[in-house]
Amino acid sequence: MNKQPSFASSVALRVATAMYQMGIDGLPRNYELVYEAYSGANPELARDFVALGKTKSQKDLDDLGRRYLPHHHEETAVSRTNDRVRLQITNVMDLLKQEKSALSDYSKLIGEASRTIGSNGTVDPDLLSRSIRELSAATRRKASDNEAMAAEVETHTAELESVRQEIDHLQRLKFVDPVTGLANRRAFNKAVARIYANPDLPMMCGLAFAEIDDFDRLCEAGGPGAADHILRQVGEALKTAGPPGDLVVRLDGHCFAFLLNSGDETEIMRLVDALRQAVGSRPVVHAKTNQNLGCPALSAGVAMSVIADGPRQLMAYAEKALAASHANGGNRATLFSRTAEAGAGGNWMIYRP
Repeated sequence: MNKQPSFASSVALRVATAMYQMGIDGLPRNYELVYEAYSGANPELARDFVALGKTKSQKDLDDLGRRYLPHHHEETAVSRTNDRVRLQITNVMDLLKQEKSALSDYSKLIGEASRTIGSNGTVDPDLLSRSIRELSAATRRKASDNEAMAAEVETHTAELESVRQEIDHLQRLKFVDPVTGLANRRAFNKAVARIYANPDLPMMCGLAFAEIDDFDRLCEAGGPGAADHILRQVGEALKTAGPPGDLVVRLDGHCFAFLLNSGDETEIMRLVDALRQAVGSRPVVHAKTNQNLGCPALSAGVAMSVIADGPRQLMAYAEKALAASHANGGNRATLFSRTAEAGAGGNWMIYRP
């Protein structure tokens, strides 16, 4: 069975050609930006990308990237948060220096009062009265200063907590698809690499690539800007049905990936079918009219980690199985296997290399 070029492969070729023709530097952030524009995954990005004209400067591309792909520009964000942290720490250090100076002055007053009160012989009543008044006033000022300092420290602490939350948010953004809320390709790449962290004992799991078969029809029926709306609804269905502890990813366009933790082929195919059914049983509705546009159909290709030598081969096997699902009419799942018997899993097919 010949492998059909996947959506992702064809877009990747177009991206490489377009970048060469437009003279765009082959930077990773540029590649992802152009890929997103050409894949149709983000219509707003595609529109703004075209609006840049034929000649696109690196500054223009980076400005666009900051709006749509912020994870590639996280150094700027990290630098900004570092500046905020440095400012707050400097402010706290200044407060401590002021407190040290104030304590020193207060200690002197206490010392003078102690010497006056504890001196031998008759104590001058006026001197004693003045010393007590000064000590009392200084004590009140010190108490007031302590309250003000506590309030100021609380303010700086709150600002530092805000910085911490911003950093946590940026960390999450690095691994989340902004359209669907699912994990993104970066999270997928890290997870696939972990499978073969120990080449002699890979993690027991299955990888599935999946694509929405009738995505173009749904987009056309949904009208302008429907792509993201459809993807969000599919993403919600996948999040709801995704098994706890397993990874559900939106790769790009209308392509998804599932990393499922089981070494049993039949169980993996059951989980893949459950995800496909979750999407296929939830009608997509028009964003404005709530018109029922129909239920999306997913084709999937599955490969088990134990039959591959590494991430690249595992993904290649899953792509071949996905191509077989498309070639046989779509809306089905196919397992890449050298040993399973056809029909062993009920509705799913077997791809034999």
